[in-house]
Amino acid sequence: MRLWMRKILLCGLVWAAVLGCAGGEPEALKLAKNGQGEVVFPPAEFYEIGDHEGKVVDLRDFKGRVVLLNFWATWCGPCRYEIPDLVKMRSEYGTDQVAIIGVSLDQGSDDHVQPLLSKFIERYDINYLIVHDGRHDLVRQFVRGDSGSMGIPMTFVIDREGRIYKRHIGVPKDSKGKINPRAALSEDINALLSRS
Repeated sequence: MRLWMRKILLCGLVWAAVLGCAGGEPEALKLAKNGQGEVVFPPAEFYEIGDHEGKVVDLRDFKGRVVLLNFWATWCGPCRYEIPDLVKMRSEYGTDQVAIIGVSLDQGSDDHVQPLLSKFIERYDINYLIVHDGRHDLVRQFVRGDSGSMGIPMTFVIDREGRIYKRHIGVPKDSKGKINPRAALSEDINALLSRS
């Protein structure tokens, strides 16, 4: 399938997800699991990834923190909508307690995508870690065999033990059903931070 066709298809999935038409609950996904059946972060099969400057990031460095793992792309309108809320959230939580990791799914060589990401980060004043998953190796660790129900943005909220607490497909909605990424994700983070 040609790249432009894939982008159109993925964009359609994104809009369906934002409107509430995307696939099921986290339990419906075939997620990366360890031998005990628990979802784990980072996946044992894939824990190193390049950031927007080409530096290697070891996802094991985030163990013991609540992690927001946000899959997105520069061409995705709903992704752009939620980014300002992620920026605000980064300054609301200590980096020793909460990690926010934006995972760009933009396709292309690192030489092409890294300058695009750098400009995008500057334009949107992004203050959280951005990594590039152009071959979709990391996202495949989370959505195995069920990529048809995947849409972007897609955010996994991961507890301090590395287990997936919640998954949001599309821009997250608050408890009243209103699109409100900051409220929805903050509620998840606070619930996890309040655990002893």
